[in-house]
Amino acid sequence: GFRMAADRIQTTLVLGAGASRSVSYANKGGYLSPLDTDFFDLLQRVEAGNHDRPAVEAVLEQVRALSPDHWRSMERAFYTLQLRAYLYKKLTGTPGMTSDTQVISNFARCVQCLLRKAHGKEVCGFHHELLAHLYGSDTVISFNYDLVTERALRPIADKRKVAFASGLYGWSKSWKANLPLVLKLHGSSNWRILEGGKISVRTHDWTDLDSKPGYRGHVGKGSEFPIFLPFWDKRIENQPWLSLWKRAYERLVASNRLIVWGYSLPPTDIKASSLFTLALDSRAIDLCVIDPSHA
Repeated sequence: GFRMAADRIQTTLVLGAGASRSVSYANKGGYLSPLDTDFFDLLQRVEAGNHDRPAVEAVLEQVRALSPDHWRSMERAFYTLQLRAYLYKKLTGTPGMTSDTQVISNFARCVQCLLRKAHGKEVCGFHHELLAHLYGSDTVISFNYDLVTERALRPIADKRKVAFASGLYGWSKSWKANLPLVLKLHGSSNWRILEGGKISVRTHDWTDLDSKPGYRGHVGKGSEFPIFLPFWDKRIENQPWLSLWKRAYERLVASNRLIVWGYSLPPTDIKASSLFTLALDSRAIDLCVIDPSHA
């Protein structure tokens, strides 16, 4: 069985947006976890609070001013607006109506607003069932900012008597606990970036997940947000991201079983595609793809 094989098989579970869309409580609260293709549909009908409403209204107004095909891709709309604002400042020497850092800030807040509405403090039974088969030598590589994985891990950690520690996220090589390493390559809603580019984790204990949803990824300074928005050229070669991507590469090289759930390797994510090619090419592995698309 899977558990007996865990000592000799190193498994990597790759999670994309489709995994968070497919949670066991989907539709329970009326909001689905956003995908690239329906991000603005969901944003258009979200009941945003006072703090989020200005950002939601600003983003919707800007996207409606773009060509209609931008509405069907949050990634395309984001990098179009961000790049235009960035170039305007470089070419004219003055910021436009909305600076590129304000575009980033508004999108970061909109993302967190939708994730908070979709997931709240719910625990996904599907994630829990899958993660219960993973141990200390295994890895979760997630491209999601949300806290679905953490909440599903919490009862497993309680059972295995593993206290929460920031080492769970792979920022140091000291993690020796009997839980899979969780490498969130695009950042996390419960992180913050300190001066000097160091990552700090807002969650200090598993019980912190009981009090609030914890979606604070919009809290940043300038363009330094703990969530890696879909820039066309993702600068993963810079810190703090480089050490995280190096860790993912090392874990993928050591893996002989790969489970991919809801991740479609989008064409804009060239660096992620290269990561998997460099780590996995030319060798045989066990591969399981959950909910495969034709692409």
